Amino acid sequence: MFWKFDLNTTSHVDKLLDKEDVSLEELMDEDDVLQECKAQNRRLLDFLCQQHCMEQLVTLITHEPPVDMDEKVRFK
Repeated sequence: MFWKFDLNTTSHVDKLLDKEDVSLEELMDEDDVLQECKAQNRRLLDFLCQQHCMEQLVTLITHEPPVDMDEKVRFK
């Protein structure tokens, strides 16, 4: 018996990266963004290494979110 596997599947992260105006927030909301980083998704890594993304990531890590922010987003 032969199994059919579609090895050319495109991840949702890649689909987002195809958009011209994709934001860091959109990518960070994806469940599989960490797995894509571990798999060394070159397009994702290139996007994350851009100057404006690196600055946003550092800000997200070093600053407390506003108290009135929605809890779901605040504690992601």
